[in-house]
Amino acid sequence: MITIQNLDFSYGKSPVIKNLNWQLETGKIHGLVGLNGAGKSTLFNLIAGWLKPSNGTIMYNEIRLDRSICALMETNPQFYPMIKGQEYLDVFKLKNIQFDISAWNNIFKLPLNEVVDNYSTGMKKRLDLMGILAMNREILILDEPFNGLDFEAVRLVQQVLPLLASKGKTIIISSHIAESLTAVCNSISLLRNGEIGLQIRKDSFANLSEMIDLHGGIKTEDFPL
Repeated sequence: MITIQNLDFSYGKSPVIKNLNWQLETGKIHGLVGLNGAGKSTLFNLIAGWLKPSNGTIMYNEIRLDRSICALMETNPQFYPMIKGQEYLDVFKLKNIQFDISAWNNIFKLPLNEVVDNYSTGMKKRLDLMGILAMNREILILDEPFNGLDFEAVRLVQQVLPLLASKGKTIIISSHIAESLTAVCNSISLLRNGEIGLQIRKDSFANLSEMIDLHGGIKTEDFPL
C-alpha cells in the first residue's frame, strides 16, 4: 500500500499541495485527474522523490518510500541532442541486462537507429516509456502519457499497462481527461485545490463524469452560451 498523509508543498509562498491524503493499493493502476495547473505534476514529483514536501509522509508498505523504487515519465520527455533511440535505451540496458530492447521494439515499433530529435511527439513518448520499462522499478508514475499520442499509440499504452500491473507493478497515471483513464485504471482520483477530493473505484466508473461534477468539476450550465 502507498499511503500519503498530510502532504504539503509550496512554490515560494504559493501552496500547491495542501494537507493531501491518498491511499493506493499496490499492483494496481491508479488514475489522477485534475485541471491543468491543479498540481498533478508536482504531486508526482513528490511521490518520485524529485521534490521534498514541507510536511507529511509518503509510505510504501509502512516504510518511507525510497525514490530508488520509482520511475517517473514526465509530460514532455527530454533527450540529449543528436542521441539515437538505440543509444538512449543502451544506457538503461547497462543496469538491466535482461531488458530485451528488440522484443519490446517489436511492440513499440520505433526507428531506433534514427536521431531522437527527428521523432514525433508520440514517438518520443514511446521511447521514454521503453526507458521507464527498462528501469524495472516497482512503482511507475506516468504524467499525461496520452498527450500527443495518436489512436494506435494510445491503444498500445492501454494494452501494456495492465500487463505490467499483472506482474506486480504499481502504476500511477495522470490525465486532464478522465475518460482516457477508464479503460486501464482500477481507481481514479480527483485532485482539486491541492487535495484529493474524490477517489472512484472501477465499479463506479459509469458515473464518473457526474461524480466529478458534484465535486467541483465544470458543469455544462457554467458555459456562457
